[in-house]
Order: sequence, then structure tokens, then C-alpha cells
Amino acid sequence: MEELIQTVFNDFYPGKTILTYSAIDFGLINSTYKIETADGDYILQKMNQVVFPNIKSLLNNKIKTSWYLNANGFPTLKFIANKEGHFYSQQGQTIWQLSTYIPSVVLDRIDSNIVASQVGAYLGKFHKALLNFPISELEYTIPDFHNTIKRFSDFEESLKNASSERLLKAKESILFLESNFKTIEGVASDINAQKIPLRVVHNDTKIGNMLFDKNNNILCIIDFDTVMPGSIFHDVGDALRSGANTSTEEEKDLSKVCFDVEIYEAFMKAYVNEASCFMSEEEAKNIHLSLPLILFEQACRFLGDYLNNDSYYNTTYEDQNLVRAKTQIKLMDSVLSYLQTKKQLIF
Repeated sequence: MEELIQTVFNDFYPGKTILTYSAIDFGLINSTYKIETADGDYILQKMNQVVFPNIKSLLNNKIKTSWYLNANGFPTLKFIANKEGHFYSQQGQTIWQLSTYIPSVVLDRIDSNIVASQVGAYLGKFHKALLNFPISELEYTIPDFHNTIKRFSDFEESLKNASSERLLKAKESILFLESNFKTIEGVASDINAQKIPLRVVHNDTKIGNMLFDKNNNILCIIDFDTVMPGSIFHDVGDALRSGANTSTEEEKDLSKVCFDVEIYEAFMKAYVNEASCFMSEEEAKNIHLSLPLILFEQACRFLGDYLNNDSYYNTTYEDQNLVRAKTQIKLMDSVLSYLQTKKQLIF
């Protein structure tokens, strides 16, 4: 591996010697290494072409958006071109990327209202910074990635061939999704019909993809692998799906899965404060459906995979995808109860 990494690195910097390198836990998809040299440090990634088979489209999207942001005073990762001028290196069938290393702190969760406000405001600024990006230059690297209507349809299809045992275990969860589809059907359909504007969105806005300094100030957002045209609701909901959950999606004890109202309200107040200048009337009216929308979609994916005998998500025990679906459902139920008590939400 050491020889391969030096070979890849030399495609970007011929003749430059690596002093040391180390694998780092930088997400679950790509293989990531920190490279240390005498005159600077770098991040080297081997792209996962199983998860991202349309790799050239992915590279197109992340390079164009990251360079646009940097050029317009919104700092993020800077990708480095190889000796042929490409922002990647191809070694056999593998694709590698090199970017600058940013000394930083990565947080596991949104653990305070202050951090929630920072993340909400930052996400609003991120969306605002990309308003004038030529969205037609982006490609759909994962078709129907956040097509909630299709995710629900796929879930319903999974019911047809599921085992009687798994159908019985999942009965309560199945009934919840079927009875609550109407809650998000309207906004999901409006996104598909582009009644809710199509914008450049990140699509993976968990807090682990934001780098902080030692004082908990956000330095930049990273991991542009899923940047595509989409709705701001997807980014808002995805950030809150973990951020406003007192536990994790792996929690078996549902009593520990609770909706953190204070985190939610701090995030949303800060996001809306930044985004109100560009949000359409439909976006402003429906922004609070962002979290239920994403929770419903993810519950459909987890539960559908469970009924399909765990063919997509990695599992370590038999009912893990059912557990994951139940955490999403528990949180969604709590969010809907909260929203029902708010006749008019003003931030």
C-alpha cells in the first residue's frame, strides 16, 4: 500500500517525498489518508466506485462547486490537479483525489444550542453562496437520490416478496409509514414538480462533514461527493436528522430516541435568518417539513431493505435495519407531534 500511495501522490507532485501517511476515519464510503510532507499536509482519497459508479459526473460536480465557492470567498477544500491537469489520478481501475489538509476539529453531534445555531446559519450561507452557480452544469450522479415518492414506492414493492416473519416483526412500522405518507406527499410531489425550486445542495449535511476550529467555529463544509441539484429541504432535514436526535439511528431502546426541541429551534431560527432573503414562498411555508420528509424517506429505505433481507445496508445482526427504521419513525412521530402544537411557526 505504501508504494501505491507514493505512486499516486507523485502523479500530483512528481518527486515530492511522503514523510508519513496514516489512514483516517473520514466517513464510511471512500478510503482516506492523511499525507505528511516536509512542506505541507494533504488528504488523499480513493473513491468508492461501487457506491459512485458515475465517477466522472461526481468529479465534475465536486470540482466545479468547490472551485466556485473558493473563488467567491466561501472557503472549502481545494483540490489539486495532477501533472496532466486533471483533478484526479487514475491508477488502473481506481480513481484518487488529492486536496489540501485543513487542521480542524470534527464533532460527533450537535451538542448545544450554540453549535446548532452555528450549523443552521452556516448551511443558510452555503445555500446562499451557490445561488448563482450555473445549476445546468451539474449532473445527477445518483438518480432519484432524494425522490421521496419513489422511495415510498420502492418500500411498498418490498412488501410483496417479504417473508411472513419479517412482515410480522415490521407490522407496526409498516402501518406507520403507510398512514403517514400523506403528511409528506404534498411537499415531496412539489419538489419533484419543481414547484419548490431546484437548487444546488450538498445532500450529506451531517455535522461530521463540517470542520471546526478549536473554538467551535465552522471553518468549512467538506465531502462534496453527493452535490447535485435538489431541494434545500433535503439539506436542512439531513442536518437535523441526527442533530435533533438525542440518540442515534442504531439505538435499540426507543425510550432514548427523543426529539431535541431546543436544538431544532436554534438551528431553524439561524437557518431561516440567513435563508429568508432567497427562499421562495413555497420554501418558507414548508421549511418545517424538511425533517419529517427526510425521516420518512430514510425510514422507507431502512425498512424496505429489512424486508428485502438486508440487500443494501451493511448489518451486523438480523434485525438491525428494522431497529434503524424504528428510530426514524420514533423521531418522526415526535416531530409531527411538536409541529401540531405550533399553529404558526415564526423564527
